[in-house]
Amino acid sequence: MNLKRSTSFFKNQLPAILWMALIFTLSSIPGSAYAPYEFPYAHTIAHTILFGVLYFLLYRAFKYQSYSRLFADFSTVIAFFVVVLYGMSDEYHQSFVPGRSEKLSNVLNDTIAALIVFIAIVIYEKFIRSRQSAAREIQKTM
Repeated sequence: MNLKRSTSFFKNQLPAILWMALIFTLSSIPGSAYAPYEFPYAHTIAHTILFGVLYFLLYRAFKYQSYSRLFADFSTVIAFFVVVLYGMSDEYHQSFVPGRSEKLSNVLNDTIAALIVFIAIVIYEKFIRSRQSAAREIQKTM
């Protein structure tokens, strides 16, 4: 592995891997270890943040990897499917943790979080492309 590739790994892929490890670790904590939620939507917000951030980190991991142009070109879609599959596997994993259970609503929440970030990234990328296109047009007229 050359220096550029290893730097790219630490900057782009490693954060996604570490975030997935954090989610797995949090999912491994028995239900009895959690204090009751004082805020009624704390669990939903936690899932939204965890899996929204995971989507963004996976998007970067696929977008800026140097092994496959296909992964880079379809990073938004690939990251979305990986988040959905990871959310499903996370819920399955929780079915083996004492005091925890799998919930389809959590997978749905994880999917919605990924979808929100997916849409935000698509809109942002279109905005950047339109600005770059406008800048090229201005340069042509000069």
